[in-house]
Amino acid sequence: MKYGENFEAQSVPQWRAYNVDYNALKHLLKVNTSKNQGQAVAIPGHVDSALRRFEEKFFEELVNQHDRVELFVSSKADEISRRLHFLEKVITRLLQRCANTTGKPMSQKRREKFAKYDNQIIKCGDDIKNLQRFITAQRTAFYKILKKYRKWTGSRSLGVRFNSEVLDDPKSFTKTDLEPLVSQYSNILAILRSSTPESSEPATPRTISLSSDSQIQSQPPPQAAYWNEYDDGSEAGDNDPYTIYVNSDSTFPGAKMVELLVSRARVPMEKVKAWLSPVQSPGERRPLLGSGGGYFAQQPSALDTDMEDEAYASSSDFPSGYVAHYATFPSVSDQKYIRYREKVLFRTCLGSFGAAFVLLLVAGLLVATGRRRLRVEVDCGVITGVVASVFFAIMGFACMLARTETLGWMHRTCVVVTLATICILNGMLLVLVAGNTGL
Repeated sequence: MKYGENFEAQSVPQWRAYNVDYNALKHLLKVNTSKNQGQAVAIPGHVDSALRRFEEKFFEELVNQHDRVELFVSSKADEISRRLHFLEKVITRLLQRCANTTGKPMSQKRREKFAKYDNQIIKCGDDIKNLQRFITAQRTAFYKILKKYRKWTGSRSLGVRFNSEVLDDPKSFTKTDLEPLVSQYSNILAILRSSTPESSEPATPRTISLSSDSQIQSQPPPQAAYWNEYDDGSEAGDNDPYTIYVNSDSTFPGAKMVELLVSRARVPMEKVKAWLSPVQSPGERRPLLGSGGGYFAQQPSALDTDMEDEAYASSSDFPSGYVAHYATFPSVSDQKYIRYREKVLFRTCLGSFGAAFVLLLVAGLLVATGRRRLRVEVDCGVITGVVASVFFAIMGFACMLARTETLGWMHRTCVVVTLATICILNGMLLVLVAGNTGL
């Protein structure tokens, strides 16, 4: 089997878009060294100007191919290093929280976190092995294409020049040292597995071997991987599921200005919300036991406030806005009924006052546009509207009185002022009607 057909399998299949374009280089070499294309084979010891020009062109193409592969290798190595650093931080945080709960059985959720982090570290180890395999395959591809150039042209100058100026350069991807990544991977995996419960630890630990003499075998692409521009870009051509890796420490330009504007806009909104919300006494949120009693004696630390620690919250199964059901508190269903009743009374109060103002407006229009010939009918309509308006206003006031929550002074003041305004305006309409009828 030709090397061009086996090259993709020897490299990493899911990274095939970033391989050296071996077939294109081979075709370019064949076209420019074939007799059928009007190109004579170079004779050793003679200067061939056409071969010299092609050698310069081919050297530039090899350098471009090398730089493209080098960019991918360096970016992939940096990505793996960032992932390992992130896993090291979250694992350290998890182990600190576990140390603060000494003596308590570990929850199933934290066992699942140990298993999840173990799998993510293993994926990083697989990527390190794949990266070493990728580097070896690309180095072999350059060796093969230079060998074909020497065979078809008889010139060794291109191989010597490319090896000395490019491949032997310390910055070349062929000189990439992956031992720091392997050491970082091994340390994190050892720390995690030394603290992992036996039920969530894999049966056989895995190690990484970066020996270049080992047999390269084809591996199927993984079912899930971290998304990045190289693996899952538009040119990769695969639709495998992936996980988006987000650096939580990074920010965007102008983040501080946006945070300042939001904090300033939140102050007046909180004040209005405090005016309209019912006042709650401090005793409603007081714990059942004292600060030094029983289960609540331990003060929560800063680590226990993390979102990953919600498995230890005692009321995590209750809906948002409801208190836990103890002997002295109503059940969740009773609390839902009370909140629903308060909501209905509040909306009925608003609707009643709205209807009162609408009827007041209709009565005012009748007084202003009524004809003298229909004065009796107009006056009857005005009186009916006034009575209905006062009735709805009183009903809205009654809804406020029927509420069991302690309302703020701003809420009560608004209701009383609205009721007084409606009564005064309706009284003025009755005075106008009495004046028109001559009573």
